[in-house]
Amino acid sequence: MAEHARPPLSGDLAQRVVDLIAPTISHNINVMDEHGTIIACLDPDRRGTLHRGAQRVIAEGRGVLVTSPEPGTSDRPGANEPLVVDGELRGVVGVTGDPHEVAPLARVVALTVQLLLAQEYEQDAVTRRHTEARDLIAALSSGTARPAAARARLAAAGLAPPWSLALWAAAAPRPDGSAAPPGLAETAVVRINADAGHRAAVLHGALWLVGSGAAPAPRAPGLPPESRHTATAPTDDVGVLLAHAEEARALCRYAGLIPAAASGVPWSRTIAVAVAHLPPRTLENLAGRVAELNGALRRTVVAVASTTSMQAAADSVYVHRNTLLQRVERIRSVTGLDIRRADHLTTLQMALYACDALGESHTGFT
Repeated sequence: MAEHARPPLSGDLAQRVVDLIAPTISHNINVMDEHGTIIACLDPDRRGTLHRGAQRVIAEGRGVLVTSPEPGTSDRPGANEPLVVDGELRGVVGVTGDPHEVAPLARVVALTVQLLLAQEYEQDAVTRRHTEARDLIAALSSGTARPAAARARLAAAGLAPPWSLALWAAAAPRPDGSAAPPGLAETAVVRINADAGHRAAVLHGALWLVGSGAAPAPRAPGLPPESRHTATAPTDDVGVLLAHAEEARALCRYAGLIPAAASGVPWSRTIAVAVAHLPPRTLENLAGRVAELNGALRRTVVAVASTTSMQAAADSVYVHRNTLLQRVERIRSVTGLDIRRADHLTTLQMALYACDALGESHTGFT
């Protein structure tokens, strides 16, 4: 996105800078705008008055000493220097006093004001990028965005197709029950938004990223490696991107449905999204059906669901095929569901995802 044009020098901003610097020197400081009007000064009676010396600085583009102020003006003896920010003359800085004595000081003060203003402008730009990114992601995930409007928003943000979407959520709470520090997510947002090809924001309790091309690696800058993460493949179809954004919003309801970034466990986005939309009591009922399954039996369900044969499933969990079949029978005995039937297997998968959802009901980023 192209940078916004610099707004006129703000009197409030200039006054904050003057108030910050003034205690360090024993002279009055004035800041004049690009027309020569005093917009910041320790003497409130001079604010809003025209400074003839400043007008000369603007016209000539160089420092000007005022030794004998013109009658009827608000000028005082002193030195005045151009105020240049990002290579552009934005106003004038003046220091009151004996012109020849304060001239070196005026140059130093002008440079200090320039640096402080540049920092303020950069902070404003960071805040603006953050707000624009949040508005974009909120629109994409709203469920009401039209494809044409979404495409226009993406283009305005400088994001060309193909687009991808990534989502990070906090890991499980620490032993003391606390969540991951929210400042980590905010740090990641600042870093990501500095990249012209991506936009990030903390929304619905998770860290979102939309960008051009492939999504970044599972570990986002500034986030701990145990964070939960999911990302979509790049797509040229804005309708598909909108669907992905709406799915991500559903996943934000239950962080446990988002896979751990480095877990390596097979994960189905389709099942996770379907479970995220279930009513709470349905989730509890589903989870209850597999509550008595131990870790080995749960891994058996995952293995059978993610392979093409019982032998392949046995190999994936490093047991003999007969051992796997014994586990299959145990699962049927405990749950009443036969893992060898496709419909029963789907129910078992959804039940395990329901357990994950209820095990951690919030994402922890605020």
